[in-house]
Amino acid sequence: MRALLGLDNDTAVIIRQLTCSEPGYPPLETVVAVLPMDGEAHRWTLHRPADQITENDLRATLLHQGPS
Repeated sequence: MRALLGLDNDTAVIIRQLTCSEPGYPPLETVVAVLPMDGEAHRWTLHRPADQITENDLRATLLHQGPS
């Protein structure tokens, strides 16, 4: 995420794998949050475990979901 978004070292990037209870989704999801020191926080959700997410998955999520 840091490289894809061109983030500096002062911007926090938090990645959490959570249990998903939404019907029709995989049992684990990964939430990526970007928390800049001087800007608005953004969050993306990928419906798969963190260890299965590739750089291409992240790129596609950034293009299609946009930050929330």
